[in-house]
Amino acid sequence: MEDEDIQISNSEEARASLTRLIKAIEGWAAKETQKNELEMTAFGAALASGIISFHQFSSKDCRKFSKLIGSVARVKQHLEKEHKKFDSEIDKMHIKFAQEMEELDLKIIRDRKEFKHYLVSLIYAEEYNKLRSSVTNIFETLQAKANYESKD
Repeated sequence: MEDEDIQISNSEEARASLTRLIKAIEGWAAKETQKNELEMTAFGAALASGIISFHQFSSKDCRKFSKLIGSVARVKQHLEKEHKKFDSEIDKMHIKFAQEMEELDLKIIRDRKEFKHYLVSLIYAEEYNKLRSSVTNIFETLQAKANYESKD
């Protein structure tokens, strides 16, 4: 039975069927690469899904179906262009975020200095309030004594 399986899998009919399948894939790929950018990206995702085992294509089939390779090259180029575009945007955002972080750090430092100044002011205000209260009490005592008419 094994010999028959091998003969069926390697038969001329099986190879012809495989050739028709690759030709259909080539036609599908050619159509997909003529679509808009979003659909081209989707085509790349379909290729990347692994549903088609390209590694199983023979060298002969790859030479015979060069349009398939051209379609894969087009989607590869499209994906590289999109990657470069988004990578560039990310680089710009990194620069922007780095600048904003630097500005934020400076703001925090400035705010920290301002907050420290506020805390020092609060401490001084409290100290001056205590001192004022004590001195006021002393003054009032002395004034009261000075205004007190003693019968001495």
